[in-house]
Amino acid sequence: QGVRPGYHEDPQHAHLKDLLEAPLADAEGLLEERFPLPKMVVCDQAGSQARFLLAKLNPSQTHQSQDQAGEVIFTDDVSLQVFMEHLQKLAVSS
Repeated sequence: QGVRPGYHEDPQHAHLKDLLEAPLADAEGLLEERFPLPKMVVCDQAGSQARFLLAKLNPSQTHQSQDQAGEVIFTDDVSLQVFMEHLQKLAVSS
């Protein structure tokens, strides 16, 4: 909410800029310790990049799910559970 209007660039709101930069610095510090180096995606909550990232990381909530507790993300990917069930069916049938 404060990023789009540019409040964090205003010298009167320098504390807001510090608050926004602190998590990025923490994440970069954690990334330096990891091998292989993971890809870091910075996105706004409920933005298009965030929805894409959520669909890639957790495709278990789709339009075909019976449990509609959370936000529905339309994705072509299947969850690990669906993949394992399909793999078990293939292994048993052959």
